[in-house]
Amino acid sequence: MIHAMQPWNTLSPAEQTLMRRGLWQSRLAGTVQQYGIDLRWAGAKGASPLRSYTLDEQRALVPQLAPVALGLVGRGLLTVRIRQGTVPSDPVLTGPELRDVLAEPANWLWSPNAAVTFGLDATESAREWWHASALPAAVGGGLPSWDELTREQQEVLVCAAEASGMLTGPFGIWEDLPTELAGVELSEWVDRQLAPLLPYVREGWIEVRHFPVEAGEAFTVIPLDDLRTAFADRSLRYDDGDDWGVGLGCVFTYRGLAVWRSGSSAAWGSRLTFD
Repeated sequence: MIHAMQPWNTLSPAEQTLMRRGLWQSRLAGTVQQYGIDLRWAGAKGASPLRSYTLDEQRALVPQLAPVALGLVGRGLLTVRIRQGTVPSDPVLTGPELRDVLAEPANWLWSPNAAVTFGLDATESAREWWHASALPAAVGGGLPSWDELTREQQEVLVCAAEASGMLTGPFGIWEDLPTELAGVELSEWVDRQLAPLLPYVREGWIEVRHFPVEAGEAFTVIPLDDLRTAFADRSLRYDDGDDWGVGLGCVFTYRGLAVWRSGSSAAWGSRLTFD
């Protein structure tokens, strides 16, 4: 029985990552990677570099995160279950079985071919208390209304809000790089394509990433000053490839989500797709 719930901002970074994953009924696999992203976005000491964690880096962090997960379970805030389909299913893991699952690094690492996967789920009490505070509080005044944005700006924001979030490549929202351009003409073409994206990256609301392989979670963050070079690189764009999820994509940072959750977010919620 939970007698008192602490404010969200008093949770440790590891607790916040695990509880967000539980509130969204996410897989245990991938949690270490998200922990690194959360640390970086928060500007925390020891944050991950501008890339995804390697497998070895993830394995090294499991002994730190597993006891935190066990602690949240023990406090009645989080459950761990075998995952069937898209959400965790019964029964809830307990006792030695739970400890063994959390102690095994392979269960924390994302794999497209895992025979068994495990899911995190926030308890009803935790969901009721923290549902609204797991994401940054909405801040107003950052974005114009939807109708004041250009079509290109709208498309970038839709892309950042989607799970795939690809800008280039076979499933990207942007036009392929013309093959006949080079030099100044190429730079000018790329600058025009980047124009609706740059203000959001400059404000720290959107993060641009390069994904090098299909069906993988590896990525490298492209800093603002390197965007022109990256988007002019045909090998990074992967315009001529066929593999899903390879190329350059974008995501909202938590800071960007805070702006998105401002007064205009409700109107945007029904507009995040195009005909």
